[in-house]
Amino acid sequence: MRSVLTKLFFCLIACLRGLQAIGQDAHFTQQYANRLYLNPAYSGLGRDWSVAVAHRNQWPSLNGSFVTNQLSADYRFEDTKSAIGMVLQQDRAGIGGLQKLQAALAYAYHTRLTDNLALAAGLQTTIASLRVNYDNLVFGDQLSDYGQTALTSAEASQFDPTSYVSFAVGSILYNNNFWAGLNASHLNQPNYGFDETTQLPLRFVANIGYKFYMSTGLRRSDSEFSISPALNFTYQQNFSRLDVALYTIYSPLALGVIYKGVPAMGAGQDQSLGIIAGVSLNRLRIGFSHDVGVKGFGRQAGGANEISLVFEQLSLNNLFSGRRLSKINHNIVCPAF
Repeated sequence: MRSVLTKLFFCLIACLRGLQAIGQDAHFTQQYANRLYLNPAYSGLGRDWSVAVAHRNQWPSLNGSFVTNQLSADYRFEDTKSAIGMVLQQDRAGIGGLQKLQAALAYAYHTRLTDNLALAAGLQTTIASLRVNYDNLVFGDQLSDYGQTALTSAEASQFDPTSYVSFAVGSILYNNNFWAGLNASHLNQPNYGFDETTQLPLRFVANIGYKFYMSTGLRRSDSEFSISPALNFTYQQNFSRLDVALYTIYSPLALGVIYKGVPAMGAGQDQSLGIIAGVSLNRLRIGFSHDVGVKGFGRQAGGANEISLVFEQLSLNNLFSGRRLSKINHNIVCPAF
């Protein structure tokens, strides 16, 4: 019995390691509620400061789903072109308790190129740690014919915690109607893993969108009615995925729909449909999303649920309405969620 459980344990870890090699990084449905994770150049754009909390539960039908918790914050230095950002994230995968903790620190530089075009660029350093939580595992020497009899096991811990450092760069070109961003992660391609290490491949994420403003019919001067189509493309080693999204804002409500894994990019990949709903209340934004599996493993595993809370101090700067070259444009029209 003991040898069988041990083999099952090693098989489980091997499977999780395979999943991590393909998808080492979490993919949020509410990409723009977690914009600092999407691209470090978003630090300080559109706000003086912000603090965001996110929770994602992927494949909840599994006995041991994939859970991601994230805390992020950014701050723009007044009357400068500089901003900083920070991301703390925990990923927990499966019943084996495979956990990844990572902390990232980013610096962003903002500048205006023309009267109606601005550029943001960012650098990011991430420290990550991988470990297996043995408290969630039951070995053969903890069992008897009548069930579990011991709280601890004599099995030796096979996988010591390991860590790595990763670097990323990103840039965003934007104006009052569109945005286009590119982020390159794992520039140094660090080694990660336990007994046998694997090189973490470069990951590229490109996103682009355009906002169409509609007549609101509301009396509030700060009200907004807009529709924004957007694309997000991810490439890492032999994996690529295209997401197509459509967002709408009717103050204070925001709605969105995103199709992940457009079939044209590959016949064998998972496909899902994400529905996003959010509300903005002064300095607080609350978002919820649910992914429905369309094709692949996610269809049987229950999709994903995601919640986000964002506290922010909005910036009132808008340089496109004037020609004061001494100021910097910090506004960006990407979706809130």
